[in-house]
Amino acid sequence: MSDYGSGRTKEISEEPPMSRLFIICGKHITKDQLIKHFESDGTIEECVVITDRKTGQGKGVAYVKFTKTSSAARGLLKNATIIEGDTRPIKVMISASYNREKSSDNASDVNENHFLRLFAIVPSSRTEEQLKEEFGSFGTVTQVRLVPDKKNDKQCAAYVKFTTFLETALAIENCNPCYKAKFCVPRNKLQQEKEPKCHASEPVNRKRSHSPERPSSTRGDTKLVAICSVQLNQDRIWRLFDICPGMKYCNIVTANDINITATVVYSNRDDAQRAVDKIHGLEYPIGERVIVRFEEEFKDEIITKDALSQFGPPKPLVTEQVPCVKKAFFICMPEAISVKLLTDAFCRFGDLMKVYIVPGKRHGYAEFASDVAANRAIQQLHGVHLGDCRLKVLECAEYSGENKRNKLEH
Repeated sequence: MSDYGSGRTKEISEEPPMSRLFIICGKHITKDQLIKHFESDGTIEECVVITDRKTGQGKGVAYVKFTKTSSAARGLLKNATIIEGDTRPIKVMISASYNREKSSDNASDVNENHFLRLFAIVPSSRTEEQLKEEFGSFGTVTQVRLVPDKKNDKQCAAYVKFTTFLETALAIENCNPCYKAKFCVPRNKLQQEKEPKCHASEPVNRKRSHSPERPSSTRGDTKLVAICSVQLNQDRIWRLFDICPGMKYCNIVTANDINITATVVYSNRDDAQRAVDKIHGLEYPIGERVIVRFEEEFKDEIITKDALSQFGPPKPLVTEQVPCVKKAFFICMPEAISVKLLTDAFCRFGDLMKVYIVPGKRHGYAEFASDVAANRAIQQLHGVHLGDCRLKVLECAEYSGENKRNKLEH
């Protein structure tokens, strides 16, 4: 094993793929402690503890690079274990590219649960049952699929799926070298690569939409809001969120004696969601949790606290099996906001059944199981500002065909 000092002293190799672990641990944990904790998983090629350049104190994060992907897969199993000499569990995950360009949109997905399939080139004489038996020596094979090669009838492509990342890694490392086995790129990643990229010269559809629902496409910058310990600076926040691919940049927005608030931008919503899943709730440094939210959810929480607290706490929804007694009609001006925030507003008056917005519009309805609750909501929410939105709430007068005719006759 190479012996390099603590901190970022050299570039860490990316080969083989996904053979490097990112570890969140106590600030006092040393390189020797980490090596001792992980050496049973396989040959360690490199171990780096990130330290403060001025003080030399550990930052509570480290990298352990193995010579084999399967060794890193075994190391993952030590997530939430405790290093000898410490009392708090560590967080272990496969690391995103250590050396990749920060603005790159092509970073590989390093969620190990997405890498359960391998791709191999096998002789066309092989059957699915034969391959299942052959690869079964490395783990539990759940699926084998063969695809004929149109250009070479003597070979075909094989897709073999296992139950764990470790089994897939062992199969790739130990199967017949002639198969040229490798990890399959997740289907969603392949789809993104196949989609044509928009160029500046192409026309852009600027049609205005009032729909508050998430767009079906997951492409495009997505902003997260993170509330962190005052012990973190922008560089540490960058390193923390860079464990998930797709991060473009981060900025500290506010800071006080208790915590700091930062925005972190990812190149698409899928990568941002992965960051929320992996980082939200982490103790970094140990004992202080990191809170991560999508920007729109964070705004909703602020709006709820500031604008809706005057109407009392939210009340549980009434089952839709109860008949609707009265509806409130609302208009969001100038743009529609999320159904979640609207539901949080209307439910504070009780007996709310559901809230929905007409697709593609900025108006909708709130259904109530009682007249009293509906009337209170109409009276008190009319003209209320929820962030940049002003609500116009009115009574919804619904008529049957017979009532409409009677009205016209009179």
